[in-house]
Amino acid sequence: MNDIGQKVYDILKSELSDITAKSILAVKCKEIGKDPDTITFEDVKNLKPLLLSGVLLYGGEEKAKAIKEKLEKLH
Repeated sequence: MNDIGQKVYDILKSELSDITAKSILAVKCKEIGKDPDTITFEDVKNLKPLLLSGVLLYGGEEKAKAIKEKLEKLH
């Protein structure tokens, strides 16, 4: 996992379990043709809504809101 992938993972893990955070990150990166080793800050913009949909599904609205705020601070 590159630095950006690690930062996104850490944000997800702050609200979700390790396995859930890794799974959401891997699946959503794949949807944009990347993986956690190759994402860039530019990719995070496209990745954010996808990640949040996964978080909403597995973590609920409050966790999704908290993660959204943290992801927005990455830029």
